[in-house]
Amino acid sequence: SVLSLACDTGGDASVAAAAYYRATPEQSLAVYEVALQVAGELHSPKLLATTYYNIGRTYSGLNQLSKAVEAYEKSRAVFEQAGLLHDLTYILADLGLLYFIQEDYQKAASYSEQSLALANRPNLAAPVGAWPDEFGKATALATLADLDLRDGNYEQAFDRLKTSLALYRELNRGGSSYNTYIAGDLQALGRVYTASGDYTQALVYLNQALIIVKTLSDATAAADLLNSIGVLYIEQEDYAQAKKHFDESLQIYLSTRNQREAARVLLNLGVIEQRQENYEQALTQFKLSLQTAKTTQSIDVMIAAGEGIGVVLTAKKDFGAALEALNASLAIARDTNDRTRQTELLWRSAETYYAMGDYARAVLLAEQAVALARAAHLPKLTYLSTTTLGQSYAAQNKIELATKTLIDAIEQADAMRFQVAGREVERQLFFENKVSGYNTLIDLLIKQGRVVDAFLYAERAKGRVLLDVLNGGKLDLAKAITSSEKKESERLNRRISEINDLIRAQEANRSSASTPSLYAQLDAARLDYQSFEDMLYASHPELRVRSGRTVALTNADMNSLGLDRDCAYLEYVVSKDGVRLFVLTLDQSDGTPNLQAYPLAIKPYELTAKVNQFHDRLANRHPDYAVASQDLYSVLVKPASGQIANKGTICIIPDGVLWNLPFQALMSSSGHYLLEDHALYYAPSLSVLREMIKERTGKEKSATSLIAFGNPVIGKDEQRNEELCPLPEAETEVATIAKTFSSTSSKLLIGREASEKTFRALAPTYSTIHLATHGIIDNRQPLYSHLLLTKTEGDPENDGLLEAREIMNMNLHADLAVLSACETANGRISPGEGVMGMSWAFFVAGTRSMLVSQWKVNSASTSQLMMNFYQSLESTQNHPTSKKANALREAALRLMKDQRYRHPFYWAGLVLVGTNN
Repeated sequence: SVLSLACDTGGDASVAAAAYYRATPEQSLAVYEVALQVAGELHSPKLLATTYYNIGRTYSGLNQLSKAVEAYEKSRAVFEQAGLLHDLTYILADLGLLYFIQEDYQKAASYSEQSLALANRPNLAAPVGAWPDEFGKATALATLADLDLRDGNYEQAFDRLKTSLALYRELNRGGSSYNTYIAGDLQALGRVYTASGDYTQALVYLNQALIIVKTLSDATAAADLLNSIGVLYIEQEDYAQAKKHFDESLQIYLSTRNQREAARVLLNLGVIEQRQENYEQALTQFKLSLQTAKTTQSIDVMIAAGEGIGVVLTAKKDFGAALEALNASLAIARDTNDRTRQTELLWRSAETYYAMGDYARAVLLAEQAVALARAAHLPKLTYLSTTTLGQSYAAQNKIELATKTLIDAIEQADAMRFQVAGREVERQLFFENKVSGYNTLIDLLIKQGRVVDAFLYAERAKGRVLLDVLNGGKLDLAKAITSSEKKESERLNRRISEINDLIRAQEANRSSASTPSLYAQLDAARLDYQSFEDMLYASHPELRVRSGRTVALTNADMNSLGLDRDCAYLEYVVSKDGVRLFVLTLDQSDGTPNLQAYPLAIKPYELTAKVNQFHDRLANRHPDYAVASQDLYSVLVKPASGQIANKGTICIIPDGVLWNLPFQALMSSSGHYLLEDHALYYAPSLSVLREMIKERTGKEKSATSLIAFGNPVIGKDEQRNEELCPLPEAETEVATIAKTFSSTSSKLLIGREASEKTFRALAPTYSTIHLATHGIIDNRQPLYSHLLLTKTEGDPENDGLLEAREIMNMNLHADLAVLSACETANGRISPGEGVMGMSWAFFVAGTRSMLVSQWKVNSASTSQLMMNFYQSLESTQNHPTSKKANALREAALRLMKDQRYRHPFYWAGLVLVGTNN
């Protein structure tokens, strides 16, 4: 579950404060007191009103908003009485803004509209004001746009902000006096786009604001903007990036003693903890935020903090207290006519009643939430409340109504994900927590006997981002960016490389005193690079993977998938409530598809425990694994044994924890390993597989070309790590493999020649890529997993660490990439997408199949297995039915004959993922 909308300041406080914030504001106030006396003695209304105005701006800069409003109101009254109407234009606009910040929305609208009316009066007969009328008009328009945003009137907000922005830019006329206000409008546009669900456009405008704010000496403006960027990332489910921006924002607010905005950021940090199910930490943050918001009378934060507390208490099954908190916040939201918060709270209350099993009440509240969300044009809340409504209908056994509602929710989720800002990983993070609706719908369709439809939705929930990449392709990053962007990319990469060097040096010297600090610096440097890259992709539309939507698999496609008649396709769906298996086979004679669904007799939590235990036993060469192997076979494969019995090959499409399961080592009751009876390979989804096996004219290289990297020269620091010792077997491995290819179409790179620089330059031109080296897997940040190659001294772009994120930026055209290194099949398992790690990065780069390892492999046995694999491939390469899975099976069976390597540890850890042809 997610708290739909975090709290955004909107930058209003910074705009109000920026131009008049003094290093010594107390001295300024003392001077203004003298000025008031002088104005009285001189009987000068203009000086009196202007002095009150300056006092108001100073108090605004000090975040003493009540005193600021009081001074502004005095200024307004004097200007009005003296007939100084041009000055009154900007005073009214500033008052409108201040009342908005104080959440008095009626006065905010009234004063802003009065300001516009004055500014638009033709031939206004009054002395020239201290500020031009266009300034007041622009300020008033920006405030009214904020009110539009609050009410969900996005189009009107866009129009007003763009008009305001144009006025400020005209006032600037090539100067910089109005840069603060321009940045404020750009930030506001970013917030409106975030609320409307167009995160790419949001990031474009926020980045433009950031460029300006970096030139200003305005801490408050920086803090506001950081919070807005954090809100965008929290909406995209990228919690690491969100937390980075919120932490920086909070430090500024605390240092400037701005409790009002600190409360807002504390709330947002609580949302991050709540979404990651760190409930105690979330509760602490929400309560602290609520306490601070009450002190500063920040109504919006009070509502949202109460909502957050209710969400956490629901998760802790303290339903009475949860409803009390949610209802209290809902009452305030209704009193203040906050439609967005009302929608959220109705949806959250529906979720609480659903968790309690009171489905009738859940339906009633979810229906209200859907209606409000649609009326207010809130795309994410529409999706969330529609999903809850569909699940509540399903719990009431209203099958048809639930089915229709969930299909509607899924269509909304599909539409939203194409507006995510940044790289492929950002869209993957956004989609992760959208899978539950798919799973509920799959169960409903199976209950109705609509097995094909259920299977198609199972497909739609898998490998979505990867499917977009394969379907749409991507452009070369290096060719699209400007020279200044390239320099910034190099600078950020250099920083990452330098910190990596320091960490390796300390670990090699067995010095751990400052290593934790260096890892914190490394995390920060990586986030900085990712943030820069996201901005880059948002600013360059041509870099986006797709501008349209990938066409989902349909019923009509079932006969044209290009599937193998000798293969059974086993697709698993693991939800929080159960485990399902779809099995698709083709009739041997006429190719008619036969699709069956099997409910599996195991709870998801039990499956997780059994898979992890079995994986660990094999990875650690534990002798006692047979019972677990047979148990998992009985649960996961035996129900479909009749349908798959006569098939030579099985394609496994895993889900969740099943990506960690070596199916080839599962054992039937007869004592046969599954691999002994069938060749096996894995795929993210059939839709992805279909794209991978399509003819890609102009992209594929000769099937006989090989580039192989073996036993690179790793740095002195790594050599001191016993696990990263040289690999002499790797040299023998790649030399033997090279013999299975002609000398004119293969290139062998060993030792110092096996460099990262060479890989970057040559790998895109070969159809088979083989890397026999060490691999370092980072499950916490999987796209920083890397393979060790020879580094190029003084070149941070080629530091010897071939990272997954770098591979993603390449354009590879390989039919097969073999990573003969430890744990290269591993990574972070992402709901829907599969394993995020090294193999996923190669697929994004354009590789069609991967041979990767599920645990830390034995160098000698792995080298032998690899040599067997290539020999089997070579012996059948001209055969029309040549298959990689068959070659891997034969290689493993040959290895198993050696008693030293009979244990599955030696042969079951290497898996083929991707195409089998």
